[in-house]
Amino acid sequence: MSSILDTPLFKEAVASCHYFWEAGWGEFHAGNLSYLLSEEELADLKPFFRDDPIHVPVAFDTCGLEGRYFLATRSGGQFRTLPDRVERDMGIIRVVEGAYEIVWGYEDGTGRPTSETPAHLLCHAARLSQNPDNRIVMHCHPTYLNAMSTIADMSEEALTKMLWSLNSECVLVFPDGVGVLPWMKCGEGPIGPATAEKMKTYRVVVWPYHGIFASGSSFDETIGLIETIDKNAHVYVSVGGNIKQCITDEQVHELADHFGLETAF
Repeated sequence: MSSILDTPLFKEAVASCHYFWEAGWGEFHAGNLSYLLSEEELADLKPFFRDDPIHVPVAFDTCGLEGRYFLATRSGGQFRTLPDRVERDMGIIRVVEGAYEIVWGYEDGTGRPTSETPAHLLCHAARLSQNPDNRIVMHCHPTYLNAMSTIADMSEEALTKMLWSLNSECVLVFPDGVGVLPWMKCGEGPIGPATAEKMKTYRVVVWPYHGIFASGSSFDETIGLIETIDKNAHVYVSVGGNIKQCITDEQVHELADHFGLETAF
């Protein structure tokens, strides 16, 4: 391949980021993602890496991920224009003790990965402890879920059960439920460790009035989680939360039992 952009991973990552914007989940410079490279993907991408990686010391915990490589969006990047600016708005880093190294991208190293990199690494470590095949952590701003967070009961059990009750597919897609944090200041700070702690149990963590952190073993799985949740949040806000009939708890568990799934609640 003559360009790193021709690799299957980059084609899927770029298309996924642009889909965030098309779906309304990534306005202006909102949203970010990080993807843990597999050994096979790393072999495809290494020929394009810098000969002189840029060493960036960090003050945050690298979470035992030293030696691992991540594709990550740039701090301040925009999903709307990313397909035309991939070399500026994406990069690949290698985590080392007390630092990371930029081995490709970020406009030849002048940019930096998402400011929420500490939260991403914490969440990767949390998910890998539960699922060694986890590859991706995504943050975005699903419109209807944000709207739902202003009118619904946002306890984890209540939110999960409400979403399950609105469509038969929901419990099949996320039987493990949805984690919820109280409102917290975004960026570096307590919100990262709090999200990672939730991700020891849930693949999805909701930040009320803000957005969502989601994880999975592939782009399709992770985007599918967000789509399913936001679709049913759309149903909820479309009726103003005035639910007169829906799937009962007993019927939700009947569905789960039929498909051999264990539910969180």
